[in-house]
Amino acid sequence: MTATAEPRPARCLSAALALAALAALAGPAAGEEDWAPGEKLTFVNCGRCHVIGERNRMGGISSTPSFMVIRSWEGWEDKATAFWTLNPHPAFTQIEGVTPPFAPDRPSPIHPVMLTQDEVDAIVAYMRTVEPADLGGEIDVR
Repeated sequence: MTATAEPRPARCLSAALALAALAALAGPAAGEEDWAPGEKLTFVNCGRCHVIGERNRMGGISSTPSFMVIRSWEGWEDKATAFWTLNPHPAFTQIEGVTPPFAPDRPSPIHPVMLTQDEVDAIVAYMRTVEPADLGGEIDVR
Protein backbone atom coordinates (compact mmCIF):
# COMPACT_ATOMS: atom_id res chain seq x y z
CA MET A 1 0.00 0.00 0.00
CA THR A 2 1.31 3.44 -0.92
CA ALA A 3 1.04 6.49 1.28
CA THR A 4 -1.70 8.04 -0.94
CA ALA A 5 -3.89 4.94 -1.43
CA GLU A 6 -6.95 4.47 0.77
CA PRO A 7 -7.18 1.31 2.83
CA ARG A 8 -9.26 -1.37 1.12
CA PRO A 9 -12.40 -1.03 3.37
CA ALA A 10 -12.51 2.74 2.75
CA ARG A 11 -12.29 2.24 -1.04
CA CYS A 12 -15.15 -0.31 -0.94
CA LEU A 13 -17.29 2.04 1.15
CA SER A 14 -16.57 4.95 -1.24
CA ALA A 15 -17.48 2.81 -4.25
CA ALA A 16 -20.68 1.58 -2.58
CA LEU A 17 -21.75 5.14 -1.71
CA ALA A 18 -21.04 6.29 -5.28
CA LEU A 19 -23.13 3.45 -6.72
CA ALA A 20 -25.98 4.18 -4.30
CA ALA A 21 -25.95 7.85 -5.31
CA LEU A 22 -26.05 6.93 -9.01
CA ALA A 23 -28.93 4.52 -8.43
CA ALA A 24 -30.88 7.21 -6.58
CA LEU A 25 -30.36 9.66 -9.44
CA ALA A 26 -31.34 7.11 -12.10
CA GLY A 27 -34.97 6.92 -10.93
CA PRO A 28 -37.16 3.85 -10.74
CA ALA A 29 -35.89 0.46 -11.82
CA ALA A 30 -36.92 -0.93 -15.20
CA GLY A 31 -40.59 -1.88 -15.15
CA GLU A 32 -41.43 0.35 -12.21
CA GLU A 33 -43.48 3.20 -13.61
CA ASP A 34 -45.11 6.13 -11.93
CA TRP A 35 -48.89 6.07 -12.30
CA ALA A 36 -51.16 8.98 -11.44
CA PRO A 37 -53.96 8.09 -9.01
CA GLY A 38 -56.51 6.01 -10.92
CA GLU A 39 -54.39 5.95 -14.09
CA LYS A 40 -53.38 2.28 -13.98
CA LEU A 41 -56.95 1.19 -13.25
CA THR A 42 -58.13 3.36 -16.16
CA PHE A 43 -55.40 2.09 -18.47
CA VAL A 44 -56.21 -1.57 -17.74
CA ASN A 45 -59.99 -1.24 -18.00
CA CYS A 46 -60.51 1.59 -20.51
CA GLY A 47 -57.24 1.78 -22.44
CA ARG A 48 -57.96 -1.19 -24.68
CA CYS A 49 -60.60 0.93 -26.48
CA HIS A 50 -59.93 4.55 -25.45
CA VAL A 51 -56.78 6.63 -25.56
CA ILE A 52 -56.61 7.73 -21.92
CA GLY A 53 -53.50 9.93 -22.15
CA GLU A 54 -49.86 9.90 -23.17
CA ARG A 55 -49.31 6.36 -21.89
CA ASN A 56 -51.37 4.85 -24.73
CA ARG A 57 -51.62 7.78 -27.13
CA MET A 58 -51.11 5.45 -30.12
CA GLY A 59 -53.58 2.85 -28.83
CA GLY A 60 -57.32 2.56 -28.53
CA ILE A 61 -59.84 1.99 -31.28
CA SER A 62 -59.90 4.74 -33.90
CA SER A 63 -63.69 5.18 -33.77
CA THR A 64 -63.69 5.41 -29.97
CA PRO A 65 -63.33 8.89 -28.46
CA SER A 66 -60.21 9.56 -26.43
CA PHE A 67 -60.55 10.72 -22.85
CA MET A 68 -59.33 14.13 -24.03
CA VAL A 69 -62.25 14.36 -26.48
CA ILE A 70 -64.74 13.06 -23.90
CA ARG A 71 -63.52 15.78 -21.51
CA SER A 72 -64.49 18.34 -24.19
CA TRP A 73 -68.14 17.25 -24.16
CA GLU A 74 -70.73 19.23 -22.27
CA GLY A 75 -71.94 17.05 -19.39
CA TRP A 76 -68.96 14.70 -19.73
CA GLU A 77 -68.85 13.96 -16.01
CA ASP A 78 -72.46 12.76 -15.87
CA LYS A 79 -71.77 10.49 -18.85
CA ALA A 80 -68.54 9.19 -17.32
CA THR A 81 -70.13 8.54 -13.93
CA ALA A 82 -72.76 6.28 -15.54
CA PHE A 83 -70.76 5.13 -18.59
CA TRP A 84 -71.88 1.53 -18.19
CA THR A 85 -75.42 2.60 -19.22
CA LEU A 86 -74.22 4.09 -22.54
CA ASN A 87 -73.67 1.93 -25.63
CA PRO A 88 -71.62 -0.12 -26.20
CA HIS A 89 -70.67 -0.48 -22.52
CA PRO A 90 -73.73 -2.43 -21.26
CA ALA A 91 -72.77 -5.37 -23.48
CA PHE A 92 -69.48 -5.97 -21.64
CA THR A 93 -69.44 -4.00 -18.37
CA GLN A 94 -70.48 -5.15 -14.90
CA ILE A 95 -70.56 -2.84 -11.87
CA GLU A 96 -70.60 -4.86 -8.66
CA GLY A 97 -73.91 -4.43 -6.82
CA VAL A 98 -75.31 -2.14 -9.56
CA THR A 99 -75.71 -4.01 -12.84
CA PRO A 100 -77.39 -7.40 -13.16
CA PRO A 101 -75.21 -10.32 -14.24
CA PHE A 102 -75.05 -11.14 -17.93
CA ALA A 103 -77.83 -13.47 -19.05
CA PRO A 104 -76.48 -16.98 -19.70
CA ASP A 105 -77.76 -16.82 -23.29
CA ARG A 106 -76.21 -13.35 -23.83
CA PRO A 107 -72.66 -13.39 -22.44
CA SER A 108 -70.28 -10.50 -22.96
CA PRO A 109 -68.98 -10.45 -26.55
CA ILE A 110 -65.50 -9.48 -25.31
CA HIS A 111 -63.57 -9.95 -22.09
CA PRO A 112 -65.88 -8.21 -19.61
CA VAL A 113 -64.95 -5.11 -17.66
CA MET A 114 -65.73 -5.85 -14.00
CA LEU A 115 -65.59 -2.85 -11.66
CA THR A 116 -66.77 -1.71 -8.25
CA GLN A 117 -68.43 1.68 -7.71
CA ASP A 118 -65.22 2.84 -5.98
CA GLU A 119 -63.25 1.91 -9.10
CA VAL A 120 -65.69 3.83 -11.31
CA ASP A 121 -65.21 6.83 -9.00
CA ALA A 122 -61.41 6.47 -9.31
CA ILE A 123 -61.66 6.38 -13.12
CA VAL A 124 -63.81 9.53 -13.15
CA ALA A 125 -61.35 11.20 -10.75
CA TYR A 126 -58.52 10.33 -13.15
CA MET A 127 -60.55 11.71 -16.06
CA ARG A 128 -60.78 15.05 -14.21
CA THR A 129 -56.98 15.30 -14.47
CA VAL A 130 -56.97 14.82 -18.26
CA GLU A 131 -56.67 18.02 -20.27
CA PRO A 132 -59.71 18.45 -22.57
CA ALA A 133 -58.96 18.40 -26.29
CA ASP A 134 -59.14 21.75 -28.08
CA LEU A 135 -61.21 20.83 -31.11
CA GLY A 136 -61.39 24.39 -32.38
CA GLY A 137 -65.12 24.87 -32.08
CA GLU A 138 -68.37 23.74 -30.59
CA ILE A 139 -68.82 19.97 -30.51
CA ASP A 140 -71.91 18.42 -32.09
CA VAL A 141 -72.58 15.25 -30.11
CA ARG A 142 -75.24 13.03 -31.64
